[in-house]
Amino acid sequence: MSGTTIPSYDERQVELDSGISMKVTLGLGGGASNKRSKTTKKKPVLVFLHGSFHGGWCWTEKFFAHYIDEGYSVIAPCWRGTGGTFAGESVEKVQIQQHVEDLKVLLNKLPSLLSNTTKDDDDVKPVLIAHSFGSLAVMKLLELHPEYNQQISGIVMMCGVPPSGNGKMTMRFLRRSLVASYKITVGFAMKKCLTDTSLCRDLFFGGPVIVDDHGGAIVDDHGVSDEDVLRYQQYFTRDSKATIDLFDLAKQLPSAVTVEGGKSPFYRELPTARMVLGARQDFIVDKEGVEETARYFDVDLPSFVDSPHDVMLGSQWTHAAHELDIFLQKNF
Repeated sequence: MSGTTIPSYDERQVELDSGISMKVTLGLGGGASNKRSKTTKKKPVLVFLHGSFHGGWCWTEKFFAHYIDEGYSVIAPCWRGTGGTFAGESVEKVQIQQHVEDLKVLLNKLPSLLSNTTKDDDDVKPVLIAHSFGSLAVMKLLELHPEYNQQISGIVMMCGVPPSGNGKMTMRFLRRSLVASYKITVGFAMKKCLTDTSLCRDLFFGGPVIVDDHGGAIVDDHGVSDEDVLRYQQYFTRDSKATIDLFDLAKQLPSAVTVEGGKSPFYRELPTARMVLGARQDFIVDKEGVEETARYFDVDLPSFVDSPHDVMLGSQWTHAAHELDIFLQKNF
């Protein structure tokens, strides 16, 4: 699997109707596999949506090089409130509706952003690939504006926060482990993961570095060096200037309008291509949360991979990418 080549992509600011200037990172597929004949299936644009404390950068570290090389055009926006997309002076909280409106405008602008692609690609609808809290923005987009089901060709949720939000998961963690529940609470609510490297590793990257019992040599750092952790913490600090308004979100969780045992109210309108993926070593989103998301999107069985929460980073990024590869090959 690729990931070591230097990807060809650029960063730009996209002016939204709201007056917000959104940072997006864009890469045009140009690998050998993109040299297709007229009978070859067209490849959809992959829209990668990040979660809390992250930015579009998290997809560029590993995934962009791989999918550009596979011939896919890729784009990763930075949500309002991150370092790349300024939310406004003194703004500390961003409402979920604002993410929805920003995503709407971005999807509407995709044709102009991808103007360097061939005209044959103009009618290829994008696949939305969301991680963690990014999943809720997709749920709310399709709930509030179900017509967008017709404007996308696929949906992938990776370690997505479920329709009921974090509340029920937090209670489950509390019953299982006071320590784990405490780490999640202080890590996010008090932003301790921005400065505590051990906590940061636990939440996102698979836990502490494993060292040899005798010589103290590093046996496994999960593909994330100490230097990487410090770099990511700098990014997290920059990208958590304004965080999601949880009180506002609690009033309009997607789970409040589910039908038929947890399905979305628009499940009959969803694109055929759908995948829900969880991580077996996820410290933040548990198995029940992944299964709840699968029910919401009417997916019979979610996929699980060996990975921590940040499935796109570290040494195990290929596991999630492999599942996504299979999904894309099967459906497109």
